Amino acid sequence: MNLKRWFALISIVAVVAWFGYDAMQKKRDDALVRDLMDARQQQSDNETKAPARSEPPSNMVVNRIPGNNWFVGKFEDGGGVEIPFRPGDAPEKSVDLTPVHDNPGFVGPEQCQECHREKYQSFLATAHYKTSRPVNETTIDGSFEPGSNTFQTSDPNVSFEMIRKDDEFLQRVHFYNWSFEVPMEIIMGSSKMAQTYLYWHKDGLYQHNVTHITDGNQWINSPGYIDGDAAYARPIPQRCMECHLTYFDFRGEKNHYTPGTLILGVTCERCHGPAKGHVEFHRENQNATKAVGITNPADLDRQVQMQICGQCHGGSRELKGNALSFRPGDRLEDHYHPPDDELDAKNSVHTSNQLNRLSQSPCFLQSQMTCIDCHDPHHSERGDRKLFSSRCMTCHENESDCGFFPQQGVDFAENCVDCHMPQRPTENLRLKSIEGDVFPPLRDHYIRVDETATMRFMSSLSNGD
Repeated sequence: MNLKRWFALISIVAVVAWFGYDAMQKKRDDALVRDLMDARQQQSDNETKAPARSEPPSNMVVNRIPGNNWFVGKFEDGGGVEIPFRPGDAPEKSVDLTPVHDNPGFVGPEQCQECHREKYQSFLATAHYKTSRPVNETTIDGSFEPGSNTFQTSDPNVSFEMIRKDDEFLQRVHFYNWSFEVPMEIIMGSSKMAQTYLYWHKDGLYQHNVTHITDGNQWINSPGYIDGDAAYARPIPQRCMECHLTYFDFRGEKNHYTPGTLILGVTCERCHGPAKGHVEFHRENQNATKAVGITNPADLDRQVQMQICGQCHGGSRELKGNALSFRPGDRLEDHYHPPDDELDAKNSVHTSNQLNRLSQSPCFLQSQMTCIDCHDPHHSERGDRKLFSSRCMTCHENESDCGFFPQQGVDFAENCVDCHMPQRPTENLRLKSIEGDVFPPLRDHYIRVDETATMRFMSSLSNGD
């Protein structure tokens, strides 16, 4: 064998040996990585300490996307993470900023209790008061204990943990081998159906990917979210804020607000009007017996009175101008576009369109009833079918008015609503889950004879439900 062939043979052997060693080393490295990931996952399961902040691994796509947001994904997968802050960083805490607009006189419900203590105290238990709240251990639903604080999507590489660090509550996102955390700062929702959560990034408000749903006490994708993504860049526009807050200073750009101006909850002034002048007058004139500088909705004509409720319970109405311009006594059409005809006949994400559905009811058309004939806005009456049915009986004086009367063992006067105002789910309120989609039901305010609902109700009684 000549010298040239000898060197060629040695080169081939060396190359083969190198590739064999490299493959073996890569296999060992992969095994090491798997072991490290397993140990990391086990540590994550047993501890509530946050993983160190780090940028996404180099095998992930990191791009700026429209809306001044960031996308993090995998080359071989279309799903990913959408966030408004730089990957590897955390949302920046909101700071006190000078308001852009003058407050038109909203003072907050605490000012009202000086003279209306009893109403104020009972109002604290209502859904309106609770429809937005700060996150703390007394307000937040759902478990933060290991074993029941997780949400696994249909993608095995995308999951979420709900964690607590002292007084701070966070959602920890696991996307393949990258993790990051987002603080839960504001609750949206009264817990009747669910709570969803907002967080600040500078002066921008954004929604969390994971919502807590009351039925089943479970963590689930927020409404409209795609299962398998981790979307934390959904902005909260002022129309959403308007139906969950009493006041906020809107700074512009869709979801930017002055943090220190927020008055959480839908409280007294959304029905009675800004109270600054009222409070100042009555502090200086404590013997005055007539209310000054405030609106009592009960003094308004029926249709005008009900349009106060219609701001948020009258279909999916878009703003004509800025939020919070409506005042008790105004007409909805001066501030909002009409609701979509198709959507108007259905439940939407937040409301069962109570104003419009009620207005079609024979009970409404043949009387002068208003929302407050059935609902006392100053007290929590949620779920009290007997109480609501007693208000039906102010017009229907005898339960024999019911076409199914009599039935042995059935007190019809104790539950009119399940037959005549049944709850119904809607495609527009879909929460996606690996275990199956969830459609929380809403009470339909179209009062009518519904034979299907009645037979369902009668069947439930015979089954002892």
